[in-house]
Order: sequence, then structure tokens, then C-alpha cells
Amino acid sequence: MIEKATNSELNPYNVFQNVAIGALACHSFTQGYYKVASTKKSKSNYPKIEYLFFVLPLVYHKDTMKTFKSSRELYNAILKNKSIVLGLHERANKMSSQTLDSLNLAFSKNLLSINKDNEIILNEEFINKKISIPANKDRENIIKNIQDSATKIGNIFAKTDEKNIQIELNIRF
Repeated sequence: MIEKATNSELNPYNVFQNVAIGALACHSFTQGYYKVASTKKSKSNYPKIEYLFFVLPLVYHKDTMKTFKSSRELYNAILKNKSIVLGLHERANKMSSQTLDSLNLAFSKNLLSINKDNEIILNEEFINKKISIPANKDRENIIKNIQDSATKIGNIFAKTDEKNIQIELNIRF
């Protein structure tokens, strides 16, 4: 019985259906975005809510997650893995309720909030605080990988003009 629980813990389907992990991904994306955008004067320090609907479809795909972890620019990530853009908008639409549930949890736990300009704001306590979930010994920490990828995607989105994000990812906000 214990072995069965351990196996289900590592099942990607169970991870991806977990709203708490989605909330952590949204938080990590917002943190990554803030770290880059706060150093620029021409952009808002926080991402628009529309950006977050593309986070879960990107970080829940293993190859895409690895690609973004090793990229610094959106263009380079797409060159490394052209499948990033395939059906991304449709996947975001299909996962929109899960994204909303994840955001709702993040709002209710005061990880994030939203302002009048529909930007997702990090609450003061969590601006520089990474929420870590320990992994089982000798196993890959899927949650940490999701968080790291979401942070990197946030960094990349903050560096990229909104129009270029839409063109390069073949999406619409």
C-alpha cells in the first residue's frame, strides 16, 4: 500500500492536476518577472494576468520546461524547441480553469494579489522568498523543476515586448 502511494506521488497527471502546484508555478513566474522588470524603467514591475494563462501549459510539458530552464531569451528557447509554440494557445484555453483555480488559491493564501490594471502583484512577504517543497530522497524534484522553469519564463517575458511574445509564441492576449 505504501508503494502505491509513492508511485501516485510521482505520476505527472497527479502533479498537473494539483492546484497548489499551479499556484506555486504562478508565484514563481511572477517572482521571475518582477526580478527583471523591477530593474527596467519602461515596463510595469508585474505581469498582466493574461500572461499567467500560458505559464501552466509551458511548465507542465517536460521538454518545454527543460528548454526554458536553459534559455535566456524567448527566441533562443523557440529555436531550441520549435514544439513550444505548437497548440500553445489551445492548451492555454483548455487549462484556463486550472489556471484560475491556481490563481484563486494563490490569492487566498496571500502569495499574490491583483491590482486595478489587472497586473499580478507579489505580496511584500513573498517578493524574494522562494517557497520550497522538499523532494523524496533519490528522486527528481518535479515541483522544484516546475518552479525553476516558471521563474525563468517570468524572466524571459519581462525582457520581451508584449507584441513579440504574441508573435513568437503564436498566441493572443
